[in-house]
Parts: sequence; structure tokens; C-alpha cells
Amino acid sequence: MTKVFKHSHFKADMHGHGGNKRTAQINALLYAAGIAFEEVDFDQYEPEPNHIQSFIKGSSRLKNLRRGIKTTYAIGRYLLKFESFIKNCKPDLFIWESTSGYYLLLAEVLRKHKIPFVAIPHNIESLVIGNESAFSKQKSPSWFKEEVAFLRLANMVFTISREESWLLSIYGLNSAYLPYFPPQDLMKHFLQVNEKRKDRKYQVAEKINLLLLGTFHNPPTFKGYSTIIAALNNLDFVQLTVAGFGSERLKTSALGANIDVLGTLNFDELLETIAQADYALIHQEPSSGSLTRIPELLACGLPIIANDSASRSFYNYPGVMTYHDLDGLINLLRQQNIPQTLAVQPAGEVEIFQNCIRRLQGER
Repeated sequence: MTKVFKHSHFKADMHGHGGNKRTAQINALLYAAGIAFEEVDFDQYEPEPNHIQSFIKGSSRLKNLRRGIKTTYAIGRYLLKFESFIKNCKPDLFIWESTSGYYLLLAEVLRKHKIPFVAIPHNIESLVIGNESAFSKQKSPSWFKEEVAFLRLANMVFTISREESWLLSIYGLNSAYLPYFPPQDLMKHFLQVNEKRKDRKYQVAEKINLLLLGTFHNPPTFKGYSTIIAALNNLDFVQLTVAGFGSERLKTSALGANIDVLGTLNFDELLETIAQADYALIHQEPSSGSLTRIPELLACGLPIIANDSASRSFYNYPGVMTYHDLDGLINLLRQQNIPQTLAVQPAGEVEIFQNCIRRLQGER
């Protein structure tokens, strides 16, 4: 039997943040395809605290990168950890979600041992504002080619956005698009909200009820939403409801009477809040986009107003209205158009992913 192993930085949790949800989705797709796999706990393969051994190992690799003693030691420690895992577990196939930090070295070790592997990056990390290379210490986006060099070692790369797949293909990588959509157990709750929203009687209202929902620990989300809250503060025809992981930190800000910060909600509270909103408003600084939140809100039947950065991969999608600047946002809000929404459905991408895993299994 083929021994398939998998690693993600995130626990699979369909009620968690975006990283948890993406991992839960990948696991569900593998289970649905009958692909048995084992999650790796790399902490079990941590080398003995031998600074010399780790330093020597680190010095033997990545000679072209500028690094200090601590970085060299860390490189060696991770290489020894990955080598120990392969020696003990002898994987036939690896599914790699943890494509960031020192875990990029895993690609090099898997390739060295001729173990086929599929990369599923949650983001192209070098394109996220503020991210720094663990090796060269360059700031994003200057280390993009460095990240691509690791991803290139994979047999296949599945990205969460169309743009990322297109970009990697230009650099000669085998890449395909695997969008996020909620697992079935989660989707049924969203569709119930969708049915509830169909009973709403839409009419032009004195105040538009906007919902800002996100993970505020994410710097692009926090910066983007801080900008938009300041712009809509005390706007008399807008009622702004703010919710999500980490949104409590906004309660210390000077907010207008039209802004209500709910903080972190439990799942039932979240669904009720979505049901009562007129629109979701998503505003991000240039970054990875809102690639898990938009599909979930559309499944709930909630129209979305998003800026260019947040709406990538969903331009002109039914239910998503895009604006470029704050003037464009105000114009959209004054129009009060309620578009038809359409839940994101896979269009062959799932089969491509599952067939790729099966093919690599069959080649072992």
C-alpha cells in the first residue's frame, strides 16, 4: 500500500480561520477520493540539541544565500529533522501545504530522495506584504524567485487563486488552480442562511447594513479595514457591523455611532449576523485577496462589495461588486443595487487534483 504523508501548519477546522478552512477542505477532498494519508508531526523528528551537527549541516546547503550563524543553524536543524522523517517513515508520496519559512527546505529533501510530492501553498508567501525570506532575509516581493525555486521542485503545485497558477506557469512550474469552497458539512449551514435571506424584502433603506468580517490578526486585513472604517466613520447612511477573529482590538479606537464592533463570534452568532446584513464589505491592501471568505459569503447569499485587491479571482463574479477607490465605494453604496449571488462551485478543478494524487500513487 502506498504510504502517503501530509503536512500543514494549520489544524483542519472548518470553523476556524482561512488557513484552518483550507486544510479542512484539502483533507475532505482526499477523503472523498479514498486517498488514505497520515499527518506528520515533525516535532517527533527533532534532532538532538547538537549545535555543531546542525551548523555543519546548514553550512553544506544554500551556499549562495547570505545568512548569519543563527540562520545557518536553523537550516541545518530543519534539514536533519526532514531527513530523519524520511529515514523512519519511508514515504511514497507527500502532500505539502506548509510551504513557508524553513519548511521550504522540505521540497529540497523530498526531491533529493526522489519522493514525489504535491505542493498546495496557501499563499505565495513572497507576495504577502511584510513577509521576509527565512534564508536571504529579503522583504517581499524581492524574494519571489527564491520561493519559486523551492516550489519548482514539486511534481505539481495547486494554488488557491487563478492568478497565482498563471504566474507560476509563466516561470515554467507545473501548476493548476484549486479554489477554496466550503466542505459539504459547512456548506449546508451556509445554504440554510441563503434560504433565510431569500425571505427578506429588499427596499431602499435610509441606512445600509454593511458587515466587515475577517481575521484581524492578518496585517493586510487589519490595515485595509482600518482604512475603510476611518472613511465610513459617522457616514449617516451606513451602519457598519465589524466582526471576526481579533476584531476586538478595534474597540479601543474612536468610532462613530454608526459603527458596532461585535468581536469574535461563535458559529451560530456569525450565521445570524450574516443573515441580517445587506452587504459584506471587504477591503484589503494589495496582498493575497479574500479567497476563503468570498466563497462562504456567496454561499450564504450575501452580496459582496470588495476592492480590487480583495476581489481578485472573483472579478465580475455574480454577487461580487468591485471598486477601485473610496469614491467608487461611496457610489456603489448610494446605488443600493442588490445583485443575484451565485455560490462558487468547482468546475473540474477537484477532479484534476484528485486524479493527480492518484496518478502519483500509481507511479510508485
